[in-house]
Amino acid sequence: MSGKWNPLTDMPNLEGKVVVVTGGNAGIGLSTVKYLALRGAKVYFTARSKAKADETRTVLTAENSAINAGNLHWLPMDLADLKSVASAVEELKSKETRVDILINNAGLASGTTETMGPGWEWHMGVNHVGHFVFTNGVLPLLKEATKQSGADVRIITLSSNVNYAMLPSNYGFTFDSASFLTKPVPYYPWQWRYIVSRIFVVDMIRYAVSKVANLLFAQELQRLLDEQGLPILSISVHPGGVASPGSKDIGNSLFSLVRSAAFLTVDQGAITTVFAATAAEVRENAEMYKGKYLEPFGKIVTPNPVAKDEKQVKGMWEHTTVEANKYLSTLGLAPLQKW
Repeated sequence: MSGKWNPLTDMPNLEGKVVVVTGGNAGIGLSTVKYLALRGAKVYFTARSKAKADETRTVLTAENSAINAGNLHWLPMDLADLKSVASAVEELKSKETRVDILINNAGLASGTTETMGPGWEWHMGVNHVGHFVFTNGVLPLLKEATKQSGADVRIITLSSNVNYAMLPSNYGFTFDSASFLTKPVPYYPWQWRYIVSRIFVVDMIRYAVSKVANLLFAQELQRLLDEQGLPILSISVHPGGVASPGSKDIGNSLFSLVRSAAFLTVDQGAITTVFAATAAEVRENAEMYKGKYLEPFGKIVTPNPVAKDEKQVKGMWEHTTVEANKYLSTLGLAPLQKW
């Protein structure tokens, strides 16, 4: 990124653009929706309940008089429920013929041992599979948007620097086996077992592996889009260490001290996302940014070496596709469409 990019002054006019943001009702997602709406975009934000959606509209319009409430649209969706994901896709298709920008923002870090669907580990199911299926469903609308004059279509997926901060460069990922969905952590690095786990109250290794999956997804999606000659950009981003509501309860008192002293605000945490999603220089330098992983505030960073392991990358894609289709079939839902 050249200089310091300010979303309030440097983001292009987005009037007439249709944007979808998952998890847009709180934290980084809420700030992302705010920035986009301030520039005139029609924003669909996902949330699990109407109460949360109503609160989102109330907060955004009360604090930002320039936001047109008519541009804020709730899209009911729970990423932990693929029926809900499929329903959200159908609702979106019933209302729009195209989508210009998709931001896969929603995510969780938890200590839960619950599973999702057919036994998928919770972080992997929600953070990775849910977005994999949702993006597949929205893709026809994104492809349609490329036919518009002046089209600039992008898919932004939130990852995290935990892809290398929590996982060593030689970590033994198992994306080449379907078991990564049910048991994504083959072992815990010694740094976690003896040092880092004392700071957190959630399983940051399971979270980290799901964020690696997000990164690999964005990268491989770009390759598939390029194969089709589609001018769609797929980029993954780390928002930074952000003092969001979601990060408040993931660590102990020591973590809380660091969080309050050194973490970014939620507005700052949204900057890298909206830079990747809207900045003119990203489109102007598409070959430099496509498929890449960005950190604050728009810097291209080399991720965990697994991103260069073709066996792991393709394994992630193929096993996610096969296992998602199996589960979709049991739910009576259509299989994933061709990317």
